Amino acid sequence: MKLSRLAFALAAPLTLQFAVMSAPAMAQSPTAYERAILAGLDTATRGEVQGRARGGDTVTGVVAIILLNNYQAQGASTPGEAVAVVAVDFARGTVVLRKGTDTLVLHRFDPATLRLLP
Repeated sequence: MKLSRLAFALAAPLTLQFAVMSAPAMAQSPTAYERAILAGLDTATRGEVQGRARGGDTVTGVVAIILLNNYQAQGASTPGEAVAVVAVDFARGTVVLRKGTDTLVLHRFDPATLRLLP
C-alpha cells in the first residue's frame, strides 16, 4: 500500500511537468487572424512582433502593447492613468483605448507600422 502512494507521488510531478511544457508550445502557433495581422505589417514591424510573441505571448497581445507604447510615447494627456486597448480595426487603421473607467478614445494608426497618426 505504501508502494502505490510512493509511485503516485513520483508520477504526479512528472505528469504535471509534461502538461506544463506542452502549453507554451501550443500557444506559439498563430491563429488565422494573427497570421493576417502579420501579413499586413511591414518587414521591420513584423520581425519585432514575431520576436516578442514568444513564451506564451500572442501576436494580438504584442500588437496591443506596441500600440499602447506608441500612445505613451506620443505624449499621453494624463500620464499614469490606466489605459487599455478595447478594439483594433486594421482595415480602417483605428484603435479604441479605454482611459480610466469610463472614457473611450479613438486613435488612428498606420496598419503597416503600428505608429499612431497625429
